[in-house]
Amino acid sequence: MFLKVVMVSIIGGFLCLDRTCLQVMLSRPVVIAPLTGFLLGDVLTGLTIGSFLELLWIDKQQIGISVPPNDSLLAVMIVSSLLLANNQYEQTSHEVMTFAFLIFIPMGYITQKMDTALIQSNEGLSEKALQAAKVADPGGITRQHIIAIIRTFAVYSLFLFISIIVGIMIIEAAFPRLPAFVLKAMSLMYLVIPAVLIAVCLSTVKIRRTVPIFCALFLVTMVIIELIHAF
Repeated sequence: MFLKVVMVSIIGGFLCLDRTCLQVMLSRPVVIAPLTGFLLGDVLTGLTIGSFLELLWIDKQQIGISVPPNDSLLAVMIVSSLLLANNQYEQTSHEVMTFAFLIFIPMGYITQKMDTALIQSNEGLSEKALQAAKVADPGGITRQHIIAIIRTFAVYSLFLFISIIVGIMIIEAAFPRLPAFVLKAMSLMYLVIPAVLIAVCLSTVKIRRTVPIFCALFLVTMVIIELIHAF
């Protein structure tokens, strides 16, 4: 399991760089979570958690000076913790997915603080790049960009490594001890969470006739999820 945590941390850290330097949408929760699930043998769990996170912070975009919670890191962390937890119950049950989603959501704001600190630390690199530009030193400019990328990758990978291990420990220690009535509540919440998150998503829609299109796409997505689950 240790090697799997290291693998997911490194690959997840690389994919999360898409938020800042690649920007080909690989870091979106609905993409990166199923990819993590694929690495660990359960795409459906990844797609479910990714869909929840995508809807939760769909109105929080990293534009200008806005620094939203890093839902990419959170997606990798939750899916990996779920699938790597060594339990005797069905690891991808609705109850445990709801449990993990709810208790790990606050970590999104930790990632927000971490991204803010990374951005602030890059200001010094920006100044060095500007100085290199003034003396016509393209190599110096390139070095500052590479340093920023390596630093971000290292921080993301380290965060994932630590948070996945902690997540596994929490799930293994806490979930089996939940009473039956809490498990029943978790099962019901699994059905309620998508409805609440869809309402959040629809509240951000400003373009006319977009709501029916969104509902149709959501219906198609749910059908695909059920087909994957059936086969």
